[in-house]
Order: sequence, then structure tokens, then C-alpha cells
Amino acid sequence: MSVFGKDEVAMRKYASSMPLPEFSDTPFSETKPMDQCKVAIVTTAALHRMGTPGFEIGDSDFHYETLPRGVRDLMLGHHSVNFDRGGFAADLNVVYPIDRLEEMAAGGVIGDVADNHYAFAGNQSTTVSEIRLDSGPHCAKQMLAEEVDIVVITGTCPLCPRTVCTLAHVFERAGLATVVITRARDVAERMRVPRALHTIFPPGLPLGKPRDKKFQIAVLRTAFELLGEREGPVIREYPVHIYAEDGKPVACALPPQMDPTLHPAVDEAQALRPAYDRALARSKRSSIGMQISVEEVPDALDKFAKIASGEPWDSVGFPTERALEVMYGTVHDIRTYYEELACELADTPIGPWATEEWFYDQTKAGQTILEARRAMRNAKVDNSLWFGLATAGRE
Repeated sequence: MSVFGKDEVAMRKYASSMPLPEFSDTPFSETKPMDQCKVAIVTTAALHRMGTPGFEIGDSDFHYETLPRGVRDLMLGHHSVNFDRGGFAADLNVVYPIDRLEEMAAGGVIGDVADNHYAFAGNQSTTVSEIRLDSGPHCAKQMLAEEVDIVVITGTCPLCPRTVCTLAHVFERAGLATVVITRARDVAERMRVPRALHTIFPPGLPLGKPRDKKFQIAVLRTAFELLGEREGPVIREYPVHIYAEDGKPVACALPPQMDPTLHPAVDEAQALRPAYDRALARSKRSSIGMQISVEEVPDALDKFAKIASGEPWDSVGFPTERALEVMYGTVHDIRTYYEELACELADTPIGPWATEEWFYDQTKAGQTILEARRAMRNAKVDNSLWFGLATAGRE
């Protein structure tokens, strides 16, 4: 039996077939002792501040976001459903370890934390030419101007390994020492990345465990050990592995149906609003807003319920123009609504894929979206419109 869940098996198969840019050499920048170095984070999770436009599907041009050191009101702007987003909902440090760097600076492990950090979209083109020629070098110049010494690079989705390894090449060639944290060893090897810590963790969890400071710092310390090498490529495997089967779906009580005149998914979403409001008050951040607001979640679920019942997708209120972006963004926001409130209600730790399994297996909302996806597939709707409404291994 595979130690990977069905979603991960499908994604690993896809990732292994990805075309990759070729690099003939491995640039390698040496650096000062760690306790004298200023460290920045670059992530391909498409993070951006709440209230800002963020990233669009296929956003692979000059666009990247600057994240000031003190900012925590960050949204996860990555459109893909094929990674564990519940970890970020529970703890942004599992993707963007800013608080862990602050603690390591306070403890004298590193010299300082950079004033600014940066976010790209991981779903770049096959050649990754935009990052190689434009946005990557531009970002490197900003970090050099801020006297950054070391860049920690993290990703999330199956396409991110290609992007993070490209960024490492660009930054090292500019004179910045980098450490890539990646779950895709084969991509790192094929792309001759300067330094990589290979982590066998589920996608979307580059630091492994949300709400576990000790574990996250241990991952960073191991990554920083690679900076002691004098030539590359250097690829080392983190000794602790995390598999999908290590976790269980979150234990969240769901409300009974309050209004029998509403579709059960619509009624459920409305009844859960107080839990979402408590989660927002606690964390001060939410990733909802890619396509709809939190107030629009029940209405969006009603559209999917109509599709599930047999109505054509283009007759329920989704626009035919930009349909792919709108539908994927809408599912992102619905799932994010549930994942964030689940982190508030959960009586158990947030394990790998825990909120994803809970959403699709136990909630009326998740089941309705899966039913709508199957209805669109059975109606011979173009694959691009329905496939990304759920993770790759879902039927």
C-alpha cells in the first residue's frame, strides 16, 4: 500500500512529467557566518495582503508582491486546489516562516530578518522565462539593495518546484545565497539547484507542521546547514517524513439543518458563519476574496447545487466569459471559508490534508461541489472547466 494519499499519487505522477528549463551550470554564492547574515523569504504561494488585487490565473509576467516584515494579514492567492491549504489557514508560518525567522534572530541563530520579503505565483510557464529574465533579477536587485545575504525559498503546489528552483538560479547568479525547501527531489536534481532541502511532506506544507514552532525551526536549521557547503548542487533529505495517512480529518461538529426551504449546503454555510467570524477575529486574516466575498458563499453554493441537480453550468449565473477563472476562484473561496472556520472549531491537531478531507467527505458544501463536478463531466462539459473544482484524486 502506498504511503501517499490518492491525491498525492496523482500529483506526483503529473509533477514527474513536467517539462523543465535546462541549466548548464550551478551558480553558488558563499556567505558569512549565519549569525551575521540577514535572511529574506521568497515564496511561490502567491501571497498578498488582504484588500489588494493579488494574483490572477496564469499570472507569470513581471508581477510579484512585496511583503513587509511586520505584515501578517496575508492571503493565500494560489488558485490550485492540489495542495494542502488547511495548513496555511491554521498557521501562515508553515508556508511563510516569518515568525520563526524573528525568533531565530532574537536567539542569535541568524543575524537579522530582512525588512521585506517576496511572493511569486508558482504556476509559471514551461520555460519560466519571465522569472529568469524580468521579475527574478528585479527582485534580486531589491534584496541586494537591502543587504540581504540569504534567501529561503518555499513553494506549495505541484508546479512550484520548477519555479522555486529557477528563482534559486537567478538569485545565486546575482550574488545571493539560497536554500530551496522542496518536496520534489527529482526536479531539484534535474534543474541543478544550488542548495535544496528535500522534505517528504504533503504539498502546501513546506515547513511540515502547522502550529508546531519546534518542528518548523528544526526544518529551517537543517536547511541553513546546507550553507556550510562550498560547492553545489547540494541536496539533502530531511530525516522526518510526513505522509497523508499520518493525519485524520479534523473533528468539527456541523450544525443541523436550520431552514428546510434552503438547499442543505446553503443552509450549512449560513449556519457556520459565526464560527468563521470567530476565526477571523482570532487570526486577523482570511484568504477569501479571490472571486467572491464571504457574504456570497451561500449564493455561490446554490449555483453549484443547481448544477448538481442537472441545470447547465452556464444557466445558473456563472459568466461564460472568464468562466474558468470565476469558477475556480469561487471554489477556492468556498473551500477557504470552510478551512478557516474548521481551524477554529477543530478539536484535533490540523494534520496533513485534514481540512481537505473534512470538507469533501463530511460537509454538504464539499459534497455538493463534487456532485456538480461529476454532473459537468457527465454532461461532456470541457474538462478545463470542471477538473480543477476538486483535487486531482477526487472522483
